[in-house]
Order: sequence, then C-alpha cells, then structure tokens
Amino acid sequence: MRRPGREPVSTKIEVNKDKIYRISDPIQLAEIFFSAKNAHHKRAAFLAIFFEINNAKNQKLYTTDHIAEKYGLAQSSITKARTKMTRIGLIRKRDGYWIYSSVFGKTLRNLLSKIETYQIPVQTDQEKDRERFFIKMAKGVN
Repeated sequence: MRRPGREPVSTKIEVNKDKIYRISDPIQLAEIFFSAKNAHHKRAAFLAIFFEINNAKNQKLYTTDHIAEKYGLAQSSITKARTKMTRIGLIRKRDGYWIYSSVFGKTLRNLLSKIETYQIPVQTDQEKDRERFFIKMAKGVN
C-alpha cells in the first residue's frame, strides 16, 4: 500500500495592492507571505528567521536550528517558513550560511518588465493577429 506523499510547501503569496500599500510593520509583511488565518506560527517563524539573519554577524546565519527553542516555536514551523522563503527567493544557503537573496526582488522586477512590454500598443496587423492567436490559445482552442 502506498503511503501518501508529503504536501509540498506552498509558494503562494498575497499580492493584494491594498495590503501591500498598508504594510506598516513586520507582522503585516509576514502576512503577505503567510496569509492564512491560522498561520500565526509560520508568520512568527518567518520573522524569527528574517531577524536572525538580519542580526547575525555579516548577515550570515550558520544554522536555523536554535530558532525554534529561542522563540518557543515548533521546528516544523521554522522548516516550513524557511522552505517557503528559499523557494520564493528571499533567502538562500551559500557557503554553509543562510543569507538574504536578491532573487525575489529580481523576479518581481522581471514580472513588471514583462507586463510593461505587453502594455505597449500594437502597431501592425501582424501584431494584432498575434494577440488574437494568444487569446485563442489561452482558451484552449487550436
């Protein structure tokens, strides 16, 4: 009999412009990354990891093993928060240390660039036909 596989850690984030504009403290920042109402421990773990890296010498954290005990959190919450932070590109492990990563910021800038590219008005009938083709493909019609 097969055992059920582990549920992968979600990389979803809350991209609500109003919530992002209203961020005024670290808790609200953590809510963008862990928006579920019952994700209090994951948000706390997110902030603990974030602040531990921030306050580490040269912003290089050797391990996250001490964080659970230091802040009274479950190790599973630390692991899930760290996994999500790694997958979306906020942090990474380099040379044995956990450090901040620029991947998330670069990804958002790349997304913005692509959106701006597609907002440029088309000039030719060929470009209009190409737009119609993309709409047709998105509908699943060949």
